Amino acid sequence: MAKSSAKGRVAEARKAMYRELVLEAGARVFAEKGYEDAKVEEIAGEAGLSLGTLYTVFRGKAEVFREIHRAADEALLQRAVDGVRGVEDPLEAVVQGVRAYAEYFLENPELLRMHLREGFAWSSADSGAGSGERTKAWRQGMEMLTRACARCIETGVFVSGDPGLFARMMIASQQVQLAHWIEHGMQTSQEAILDDMVAHVRRALARG
Repeated sequence: MAKSSAKGRVAEARKAMYRELVLEAGARVFAEKGYEDAKVEEIAGEAGLSLGTLYTVFRGKAEVFREIHRAADEALLQRAVDGVRGVEDPLEAVVQGVRAYAEYFLENPELLRMHLREGFAWSSADSGAGSGERTKAWRQGMEMLTRACARCIETGVFVSGDPGLFARMMIASQQVQLAHWIEHGMQTSQEAILDDMVAHVRRALARG
């Protein structure tokens, strides 16, 4: 019984490793070629696995694609939540949220390139059309940022306005700045990008 249990744990660990390899490889292939042009064979090859092994953990390209986004959306939201946990100052909460969100994409440029290739506009929920999970993740993130903007308006830190619009403007600006970073070979340091994003928020929305 113990021997059988050990074999089962090994099999599960191997399966988890295969999944991780496929997801990492899939992100690179989708970032490079886009969903339509990417082939399952290319993902398997990039992962260093046989096609048959890939099919033991995923049913096909669509499932790999969905799981990459599901895992990324989950990680991104968690990063944002962790970034603002315990932060009482309204403006600092916005700043830390902006930094946490952008840091995730700066650390995972292949996921950023996937978003850009797909034409997913961060400021518009309609860009998530056709994917209920992605739209849900977008709304959760927007609700959190909108609440933070509302606190800044209520406390007089931000100029008066619609907090939902401010939140959309903020993430649209982030996407433009990150796209510029990608298109220029990712030469600018991550810290410089983050500092510029925070400075932009202050210039655009903060009083005085």
